[in-house]
Amino acid sequence: MKRLSARGIPRGAARPLLVLLLLSLAIGFAALRGLLDPASVLITVGGTFAVTWATFPRQRLRSAWQHVVALLREAPGDDDGATEATIATLKHLARIHRVEGGPALDRAVSGEADPFLRTAIERTLDYADADELRDALLGEARRAAADGEAARAVLLTLGKLFPAFGLIGTLIGLALLLPEVGSGNLALAGPSLGISILTTLYGAVLSNVVVLPLATKLSASLARRWVTLQMMVLGAELIHRREYPTRIERSLRSFAGLAPLAVSGDVTVLTERAA
Repeated sequence: MKRLSARGIPRGAARPLLVLLLLSLAIGFAALRGLLDPASVLITVGGTFAVTWATFPRQRLRSAWQHVVALLREAPGDDDGATEATIATLKHLARIHRVEGGPALDRAVSGEADPFLRTAIERTLDYADADELRDALLGEARRAAADGEAARAVLLTLGKLFPAFGLIGTLIGLALLLPEVGSGNLALAGPSLGISILTTLYGAVLSNVVVLPLATKLSASLARRWVTLQMMVLGAELIHRREYPTRIERSLRSFAGLAPLAVSGDVTVLTERAA
């Protein structure tokens, strides 16, 4: 079931709606104040997207868009809480594997939302050797991390192209302005001067207010995701080795840098035997 915000909007959709609302307000304010010029938008935005489209393959652009959408849908919250939830899921799957066997584990993981976790557990049932399983899953994790880095590279390229096309627009505006000034027709100099100034404004705002902050946020998200992927690889390997669920939990908490569970030694032994 999807988590809902206080107004009944799914939490995953609240942030994109807020971004869309703020963008609409900014465009409306710019139009009312005379800061929205189609020619400047065409030079700055159209030129940037055209070069980006020509530079990167379609698959990478599609992946970058998917990462941005997922980033906007990412609910702000406690990272340790998400890590705790992942550890609890892996512990639960380990218990199912020990008690009910592989078919029950396959059925249990089919409902998991995380695609990498489903893949990791499916590989657990496919591979006979734990070391071979770990190597295969680390390869999958590296591919996922490389895909995220490629998406971040697209954002960084956009962050460089927007100011560059803003400068190009400034030069175009000045080139159009000089003949008008030379002919003494200052009444026609306004649009050319507007292009010269507005393209620089658009490039600076889009780069430093929109794209580069998204790239920074994506970088932090990718770093958290890499730790989670490694933790899932470790959990899948321990599940494959049929370790006790409580031992798996302690290993994962230690890997994630979380505080160990506050239990006594006797209670730990009894819990391990019960698991």
